[in-house]
This record gives sequence, C-alpha cells and structure tokens, in this order.
Amino acid sequence: MSQSRGLTLRAAALTGLGALCRSYGVDAARLLRQTGLPTSAELQPDRRLPVTTVNQVLELAALATGRDDFGLRLAELRGLSNLGPIGLIARDEPSVGTAFAVIEAYLPLHNDALVINRQHFADLVVLRTEILAPGSKIQALDMALAAQHSILHQLAGPGWMPEEVCLTRAPPADQSRFRQVLGRRLRFNAEFDGIVIRADLFDQPNPMAEAAFRPYASQLLGRAAPGAAEAMAVRVERVLAQLLPSGRCTAGHIAQHLGISRRTLTRTLEAEGSRFLELLDQAREEVARRHLAGQARNLAQITDLLGLSGAPAFTTWFRRRFGVTPSEWRKAARALPAAPQQKPRLNAAKTQSI
Repeated sequence: MSQSRGLTLRAAALTGLGALCRSYGVDAARLLRQTGLPTSAELQPDRRLPVTTVNQVLELAALATGRDDFGLRLAELRGLSNLGPIGLIARDEPSVGTAFAVIEAYLPLHNDALVINRQHFADLVVLRTEILAPGSKIQALDMALAAQHSILHQLAGPGWMPEEVCLTRAPPADQSRFRQVLGRRLRFNAEFDGIVIRADLFDQPNPMAEAAFRPYASQLLGRAAPGAAEAMAVRVERVLAQLLPSGRCTAGHIAQHLGISRRTLTRTLEAEGSRFLELLDQAREEVARRHLAGQARNLAQITDLLGLSGAPAFTTWFRRRFGVTPSEWRKAARALPAAPQQKPRLNAAKTQSI
C-alpha cells in the first residue's frame, strides 16, 4: 500500500469551510461527519487530519454548493498566516527567495502530501505543485495554487503578477473567479499544476521582513531538520512525482537524487515493507488515471508524462495493472455520468480504491 495514504495536514486547511458552505446554504458539519472528520476541526488549526479525507471533504463541498471553484474561493483570503509557525519564519526572511525556501523546506510540517518543486529555465522558474495522495483532489490543488499565489503576492508586493498559472484540471464552467484570483495568464488542461515566475523575483527584498523577529520565530520550529523522520517511501514518492515525465525514474537515479546509494534505498524500502517498482507503478497509475479520465490528452501525450518509451510500452504496462487497455479504460470513463469523484472500476481486484 502506498505510504501516501497515511499522510496528514494541519486542520488549518479547512479554515473558512463553515462560512463558505453556509453562504451557499450547505451545512459543513454534515460533510465533515460524512467523511468521519470531527465537526470541530476548523476550530483546531494545528490538529493533524488525513490528507485524503480533507481532499474528499473539499470535493463533496464543491458538489453540494454547485461551485466547481470551491477550493479557489476557500483559499482567496489565505496567505502566510495560514501556514502557522512556518509563515512567521518566512515573513521575516530578507528576500523573496529565502522566504520561499523556508516554506519549501518546512512544508511537511503543514501538509505532508504537498510538494513544491523549482525548475529553472533561463530567466524563468516553474514552481510545480503536487499533492501525493490518492483520490480526487481538484479542489485541493486549486486551493494550494491560490494560496501559493497569495503568498507570492504578499512577498513580492501589489504590482506582482505571475508569468503564467498552469492547472491540469479542465476549465471550470465559469472562469471569472480564477481570473480574478490568479490573473489572466491561465492555462487549463496543462501538463502540470504550478506557477511560472521570473527568476529575478527571488532576488527581490522581502518588504515584510523584520530581522529582529527572526530568532524568536525560528524557536517555534526548533532546530531539527525538516523531514528527517519521514519514511523512505514517502521521500521516494515525492521525487517520483516530480521526475516521472523525465523518463529517468530508475532506482539508481532516484537514490542519487536523494543522496544515498541504490543499495541503501532498496534495503530501507524493504524494511518498511515497500518496493521501489511498486512505488513507481503507483505514481504512474495516479497520472494515467487522472489524464485518461480528463479526456484532454491523447495516449501519446500521456505516455510522455509517464516517462515510458512509447505507446506499446504504455499499453503493456496499463493492461498489466488494470486488466484492460488505456483506450478501453477511457471508453468506460466516458460512459459514466459526470461527477467529481466517479471513476471507472475495471478489474477492481488489480486496482486500489480511487
């Protein structure tokens, strides 16, 4: 079983849920009870909750309110303060780059499953965002990108705009809120979720920084290295989520990326009851199911995103995992009624729950 199923996040992710649901005549407490979450969760921001369950609540809320931009709306007023102690430290870093580096480093203390990875291309930086959890997470990704955009706006100042905001989701029925919150440079059905910025943004001074407060804020998190106690399987899943399209997701390359030997990687995973190839297959399953159900990409494009050598390799791999071809799976997905969480359940004995 994927280690990502045990990941948690701070209940601060639900801040504002009750008020937003009420504005549409929906009882948030009913949704929380339906998923097994405590109805008082919003009042306990530092309580840890299962990531998959919180994602499910957000999807249910979007369905109940009839707003497919629910996650975006929930994140509109958020910023550094929602990150708790991490936000306090980042706020007083001297530059935008060092502030964002603090957020990246300590992010697991806020959300175990949320990953932000920087990719540099000449004078641009792509901040790719992944949520390492199974199940539907359209609203969670919208919320993560909107919160990230808000934080960058706080750090960079009111005149800042991203070069582009990319979302893998299909365009919502009404894009006006997305354009209001994220700007007009939007691309839906993108290859990744993330924000494209100019590299020199990270060199700009942080207008909120007050150096005198930095030592006090740092004491809130202690001196332990972030993620030091993470399971090896979780660390591997984080790297796989970012490197999958590169086609270089061998055990040796992943071990090198983590700064360990391949032998250490294999032995540590075995001690945890996991195997590298199974983690790789699970990462590919997540991407394949999302894009096949989304209908926006052809099989060749999905093959590239999985890091496989070609369409025959994709078909062989997919049939082994699901018992059907990618085309057959997609055809079954098209036959289902439109619903945020519905996916085809073919050969269930070979698949995990969605």
